[in-house]
Amino acid sequence: MICDPIGDFKAGVTVSMERFGALLSKNGHNIIYIGARDKKNKTNGHFVGGKVFRFRSIPVPKSGGWHLAFPTIGEIKKILLDEKIDIVHMWLPMSGAVVAQMAARALGVKIVAHSHSQPENVFIDTPKFIQPILFWIWNKFLAWLYNKADTIIYPSQMAQELLHHLCQQDKKSVVISNGINLEEFKPMGIDDFYNRYNLSSNKLHLVYVGRLYPEKSIETLIKAAPYVIKNRPNTEIIIVGGGYLRKKLENLSAQIGIKESVKFLGMIDNGDLIKSFNVADIFISPTLAELEGMTILEAMACGKPIITTNAKMNAARFFVKDNGLLFEPKNHKDLAQKIITLLADENLRRSMANSSLALSRQYDIHKSVEELENTYYSLIENK
Repeated sequence: MICDPIGDFKAGVTVSMERFGALLSKNGHNIIYIGARDKKNKTNGHFVGGKVFRFRSIPVPKSGGWHLAFPTIGEIKKILLDEKIDIVHMWLPMSGAVVAQMAARALGVKIVAHSHSQPENVFIDTPKFIQPILFWIWNKFLAWLYNKADTIIYPSQMAQELLHHLCQQDKKSVVISNGINLEEFKPMGIDDFYNRYNLSSNKLHLVYVGRLYPEKSIETLIKAAPYVIKNRPNTEIIIVGGGYLRKKLENLSAQIGIKESVKFLGMIDNGDLIKSFNVADIFISPTLAELEGMTILEAMACGKPIITTNAKMNAARFFVKDNGLLFEPKNHKDLAQKIITLLADENLRRSMANSSLALSRQYDIHKSVEELENTYYSLIENK
């Protein structure tokens, strides 16, 4: 499994890889991780059920700790031979993946490319006039790299429809949800969560979980908050996750006079992460771009009503049926109105929560692991 980074930095793709890797290892497979060295992860060792090899790297600006690995072809070939690797799985289209696919092709090892990137993830914060050129370059790069693979995995039907046209028409592809571990993410008590994070137990809570990056558009939620609080003063906004925009978002909260009502919890451990979903009266994702939307799946599995955007590049909008509401991207007034509508109707929230819980059953990660195993086996069945 090739992915930058491997370690403390958390994003949807790294969390997905960790979860798949852990369950594949539990099923008896030999999992090897290849990624970047960084200040906290300087040496080789073990990582969620398998060995990890880390290589020289450079930091990515404005990433909050993301590094890109630069192994040599010879170094990767040695690992593939020593560990008797059958499949090289590229999780992100970065420098390490480029080198790994070259090593794999030289040895006749099968290659899987996982679609976890779209131009909006990389360039949404660049000047508007240059975005079309940067998007075009990134899509050309994706097409070049994905066409080196034997199989492409997309996390959603939208991702497949959006990106598969970039690749050769005969290129095999399959849709496999990132899935969710329903044994972990479920309705549960929160113990002393309120006290430990200085939250008000007698308020209604709007929760966002995810990276604090431009494409997530968290400022839309913060700008919507004054309208909501004016209508429902007993409302508190909880923002879970890390990213280089945190200070800017904290300043925005202070500037518009809602600093005391917006709680930034930062990065928290998995146990508290699940509790943060369970604290929510409404889960909100103002995102502009998602190839699936793992945190929305997690919130659904915890039985929460959902509000997200109807943005064209947001695959998570397809999760919202009778379990939530959609709003216009970047329109904080529209978001505020949707929130107020749900906060005013406890019965509606309860009905949506039950629908979320039922819908989440379709996305059990154990089913996704089985589909991934079948994809791997189909590539090596004649070996």
